[in-house]
Amino acid sequence: MPRYMIVHRKDPQFVSNHINMACKICAKERRANWKRAYFSLKEGCIFCEWEASDQDSLEKILKESGLSCKEVVEVDVITPEECAWDIFGEMEE
Repeated sequence: MPRYMIVHRKDPQFVSNHINMACKICAKERRANWKRAYFSLKEGCIFCEWEASDQDSLEKILKESGLSCKEVVEVDVITPEECAWDIFGEMEE
């Protein structure tokens, strides 16, 4: 299933007051799979990782949930264990 990174930009006070409520809404959603969120109170940003059938469906789900977002980007994931360093060339120390 495709993965998406959602970017929410709000003022820091809004993020501080609403992050727990938003997470509860996301955790209950069954049409898409919320994986995790990263946030910065300093910057007023929330970054949420989702799995969904497609971007349009995810945007509709977010809108219906009242979770406005600035940007939706389809992403791929790679971990240090999965890296094939040769595709990046030699890394300098």
